[in-house]
Amino acid sequence: MQRVNEFVFYELAVKVHSLTLIASESFKYTENWSRLWDARESVDQLYAQRALNFTTPAATRLYNAISAILPKNFDEVMSTWGERTKPDADTIFPFRAVEIREAAKEFETVLRTECQLMDTYFVSKKGTHSTKDLIDNAHFQIPEPSRSLLPDQAKLDFDQAGRCLAFDVATAAAFHLLRGTESVLVDYYDLAVPGTKKASRKMRNWGVYIKLIRENKGDAAAMNVVDHIREVYRNPVTHPEENYTDERAQVLFGLCVSAVVLLLQATDALKPKGALLPFAMGGVPAPPLPFIPAPLGLMAE
Repeated sequence: MQRVNEFVFYELAVKVHSLTLIASESFKYTENWSRLWDARESVDQLYAQRALNFTTPAATRLYNAISAILPKNFDEVMSTWGERTKPDADTIFPFRAVEIREAAKEFETVLRTECQLMDTYFVSKKGTHSTKDLIDNAHFQIPEPSRSLLPDQAKLDFDQAGRCLAFDVATAAAFHLLRGTESVLVDYYDLAVPGTKKASRKMRNWGVYIKLIRENKGDAAAMNVVDHIREVYRNPVTHPEENYTDERAQVLFGLCVSAVVLLLQATDALKPKGALLPFAMGGVPAPPLPFIPAPLGLMAE
C-alpha cells in the first residue's frame, strides 16, 4: 500500500493545461522551455506514484512531443542554451507546437476518463483515532512504557487490526485484536502459572488460562478485563454467523488496549530483575588477583 499525494494532480493540471493554449505561430524556445520542462516532469511524477492504464499512450505522445524540442537532461539544456537563443533557432517549427498542443489536449481528455475509473476512496475517521496512525502504527495506541514491552507478534496484530478498522473491515479487526491480546495473555500465563500446573498453551482456551492464573493468585484486575473480553467479544466472534460493526470493533479496540497494558505490567512484575554478580552483593570485596611473575627477559629490561 502506498500513500498518495493528491496535490500531484493539481500541479499536473496546471502545467499540462497551459500547453493546450499555446499558439503554433511564433512559439519561442527561450520563452517556453521551462513550462515544457515542468509539464514533462509532472507526467513523470504522476507515473512514479501510480500506474495508469488508458492514459499511457496519450502520456507517451505528450512526453515524446516535448522531448522532440527539449533535451531530457538539464545539463544538455544549459549547454545548448547559447545556440537556441539565436533568432534562427529560437522559433519552434509550427508543426512541433501543434503536436505538443494536440497531445496535451488528448492527454487531458483520456486522463479525465481514467480518473472516473480509478480505485480512489476516502477513509472515514474512526472516533478520535488518527487515520494515519490506524493504518501505519495502530500499536501506538498502547502507551509507553508498556508499548516497549509489547511482543512483536502483538505489534503486528494490532497494526493489522488498525488497518482493518480504518478500511471498514470490522470483523477482521476483531480477530487481529483478539490474537494480539492472546499473545500477551499467554506470555503472562507462562510466568504466572508454575510448570507443574500448566496446561498446554496450544489449546488456545482463554477460560482455562484465566482459571489457572486466578488459582495461582495472578493479577485480578487484568483477569477481570480479559474475562470480560472472552465472554462478550471473543467467544461470539468465533462463530461464522457473528459479524462485527465498526462501533463494536472500536469498543473492543479500547478494551484490548486496557487488557494488554494490565497484562504487560503484570508480566513485567514477575520477570527477574537481573541477578547481581557475587562480589557485588553485600559489599564483599573481590579477592586480589594472583601474582604472576613476568618472564625473565622482561625483568631484565
